[in-house]
Amino acid sequence: MNNQKEEKQYYITIDGQEIPVSEEVYRAYKRPAWAEHKREERGKRCIIAGVRCKKDCSQCPHRQTGSALSIEDFSEDGFAPADLSADVEEIVASRILLEDLFKALEELDPDGRLLCQLVSEGQTERSIAEHFGISQVAVGKRKKKLFAHLREILGDWK
Repeated sequence: MNNQKEEKQYYITIDGQEIPVSEEVYRAYKRPAWAEHKREERGKRCIIAGVRCKKDCSQCPHRQTGSALSIEDFSEDGFAPADLSADVEEIVASRILLEDLFKALEELDPDGRLLCQLVSEGQTERSIAEHFGISQVAVGKRKKKLFAHLREILGDWK
């Protein structure tokens, strides 16, 4: 028997494609749907403590009074909820792009990785040139060539 705890995989469907995500992203994506389901279930409870209708609740003398809240009601009143699904899609796409970028950076030679690191830290071409012991023009050419190479690798993300 395998004593190792298997790690559960989480997927969300975007444009008909299942994308693996972390548990945190999965929960953030599903939370609105789960909340709506819970609201619907609460609407089926009778006034009698803990009893759920098994029949048509609209005819039940013990049904709760009041109406359920809907997103449409809020929109009509001028309160527009944020589009969370678009935010999650952007987060997933950004995360996939970052993973691809890290893989591409790992394939670079040590000088190329160091150049990218120094540029990302906000170093000037002049200070990078001093670090490598080359001219500022040479740093500019290397940087241009390196970034063109990375754009080529990540070309699908334009």
